[in-house]
Amino acid sequence: MSSTSAPFGFLASYHNSGQMRPKAYTVASTYAANIFSGDPVKLTDAGVVQLGSSDGTRAGTTDGITLLGIFAGCQYTDVLGKPTVSPFWPSGTTATDIIAWVLDDPETLFEVQYNNPSAGTTVQTAVGEECDWTVASPGGSTRTGLSNTNLTAIQATSGQFQITGFSGNINDSLTDAYVVATVRINEHAYKAAVNSI
Repeated sequence: MSSTSAPFGFLASYHNSGQMRPKAYTVASTYAANIFSGDPVKLTDAGVVQLGSSDGTRAGTTDGITLLGIFAGCQYTDVLGKPTVSPFWPSGTTATDIIAWVLDDPETLFEVQYNNPSAGTTVQTAVGEECDWTVASPGGSTRTGLSNTNLTAIQATSGQFQITGFSGNINDSLTDAYVVATVRINEHAYKAAVNSI
């Protein structure tokens, strides 16, 4: 937790089994949006992965969008026949043999930065509340492949993520301006959503 905004996307942090394994999906060749490691993604009717926004781009909205999981990198064969492993999907890539790795288990917990709406006041009251995620451009680094998204403000009805707690770093405080929250995916493709507490 910190007084500095430094979002790092959604980072898998806990599962009851002790195992956090990504599952293989695919991205459509030439899909025109960067998907960074740590970005929420959805599954389309065509059975392919896209950003978890209304139109699958960073211009879309997140309200009411059911998520598949969190993107964890990809591999593909490029137009020159070169096998490529990447921590992010580069926008517009033409490729074959595309595998998109997604952490899709609805029981996985993730750490993500949450902007404290009342810095100086504890965010403990946000436990059990629900938020969506930010889709701002560019959304991450094409050098590291890592997302720089975070949580939005608490939603009035239901949100894509439910806050289950906060990071327990001894040097951090629940009154910091930018806290690290632990969340689970609430609006999940493989599990029914729950109501906000």
